[in-house]
Amino acid sequence: MENNARQSKIKIIFTTDVHGYYFPYDFRHSRWCKGSLQRVHGYVATLCKENPAGTILIDGGDMLQGEPTSYYFNYIARGGHHRVADICNYIGYDVSVVGNHDIETGHDVFDSFIDSCNFPILGANAISTETGEPYFQPYTILRRAGVKIAVIGFITAAIPQWIPRQIWYDLRFERIKDSAAKWIKYVQQTEQPDYIVGLFHSGMSEGIETEDYKENEVRDIAAEVAGFDIILYGHDHASNMERIMNPVGQDIICVNPGCHATSIAEIDIDFEFDAKGKVIDSHTEAEIKYIGSLRNANTLEYTRIFHKDFQAVKQYAEEKIGVFTNRIDIQDAYFGSSAYIDLIQELQLFISGADISFSAPLFFNAAIEAGDVSVSNLFDISRFEDHLFTLELTGQEIKDYLEMSYANWTNQMHSSSDGLLQIAPMKNRPELMGFVNFIFNFDSAAGIHYEVDVTKPEGEKVRIFHTDDGTPFSLSKKYIVAMTAYRANGGGELLTKGAGLTKEEIDRRIRAMSKMDIRHYLLQYIKAKGVIDPKPRGHWAFVPHDITAPAIERERQLLFSRWNKEEVKTKED
Repeated sequence: MENNARQSKIKIIFTTDVHGYYFPYDFRHSRWCKGSLQRVHGYVATLCKENPAGTILIDGGDMLQGEPTSYYFNYIARGGHHRVADICNYIGYDVSVVGNHDIETGHDVFDSFIDSCNFPILGANAISTETGEPYFQPYTILRRAGVKIAVIGFITAAIPQWIPRQIWYDLRFERIKDSAAKWIKYVQQTEQPDYIVGLFHSGMSEGIETEDYKENEVRDIAAEVAGFDIILYGHDHASNMERIMNPVGQDIICVNPGCHATSIAEIDIDFEFDAKGKVIDSHTEAEIKYIGSLRNANTLEYTRIFHKDFQAVKQYAEEKIGVFTNRIDIQDAYFGSSAYIDLIQELQLFISGADISFSAPLFFNAAIEAGDVSVSNLFDISRFEDHLFTLELTGQEIKDYLEMSYANWTNQMHSSSDGLLQIAPMKNRPELMGFVNFIFNFDSAAGIHYEVDVTKPEGEKVRIFHTDDGTPFSLSKKYIVAMTAYRANGGGELLTKGAGLTKEEIDRRIRAMSKMDIRHYLLQYIKAKGVIDPKPRGHWAFVPHDITAPAIERERQLLFSRWNKEEVKTKED
């Protein structure tokens, strides 16, 4: 009997967490860089010419935030049609999922982006409070080479921990695992696809977890929810590929190519059909491929088409707004009061009128030299489009908040040979040292004078003396405190686990929210002053000095002496 079975091959290219890298250029530091959507186009366009009927391009979210490019297209060069959507349409994306930083841009921006895209933006577990149905399209069906492929998209449900309710007021977020089980069943019964792709803007594991939310659910879902044939995920920026056995004994590939489009995930799927053309089997292989330096006719064509956009962003980023008389370096922020963090604190106190300000480093290693300051430098100071909030906190809550922050940051020392900071070899570059915990949760305070005694155990390190005007600090008094929207919504858990407030109580304590993002006010502040002489306020320090001073000198060398900064380039490689 003749066997009429046949096979077909489908290739999926997956990017995630592009974060504004639309061009291979670092607008913050005026130099060429690796990766970007230009390189993605260079890679994908070649594949599409070779196999136009069997290639799919997918993105994992967080397309709209991260660099001067995204800020420019989101807020400066606004129009009826979002320019980043034009770029994505040109490259040929077939489907994407919404990311938490896409939501953070606000309805005006992400709705405009979605309306401008020629492909669906998914988010099955982001529910409209008005309709009770998914606000974003929950899934899409792609047909390639006789195969019916379903892609179901989900976003991390931890958004209420980071983003002000005023931005997502008409949404609620279901846990992905619950939503995934429901939508897999629905898609299987309704669409009867040959293959199901899980598209997640949620990391592998760990992250924030509360009674209501879990930030990173991929490992749990892969192991506990059957039905996905492959899981493509992002959000945690950690390049990774592993197989996880699902509840029915199938090994499911979970792949994340990492951020900024320096690498892509390439998935090859072989489908086998029976004599009637029905898919009877599939085999999936995946790998992560570096494309950071790719250059070909397609990248050059991309550059030509979007040249005016590139030049517009470059002109915006290079605009001079003031002068710094001193260099500021974020390295100083880990060891005491620093000009870098105290500039932010000064701004937050100024624009909010608060008694006290909290702020943390947002880059591991960044500096702004003395001299002219441009718009691009602001992105090295204020990394996110965060609004400024003020909350009412008691003195005890402020102390408890700082105790948790410094517990994340420092060890208990007994002698000068002990470690001051919690550091360890970096996972991705073990030859270098980094911090054990996230630096963006290393809050210090301004508006008060205090010391951190690192010989004391956790919870007893911080001694607060008085406010800036000399008034003794009181644990029972109420103070108005300025902080970012991320922190004011429970991000980093310093208000919850640290200060001991419930999310509901935090919301009741909010007194004001700035109309614009902090970076906007920073630009106005520098422009108004013209010349700024940034210096440490000198209002807090690690003590005792005879123990901490040697450790500070030693650990500064450990952390930064071998850190190889990218070579500044004058032309594209």
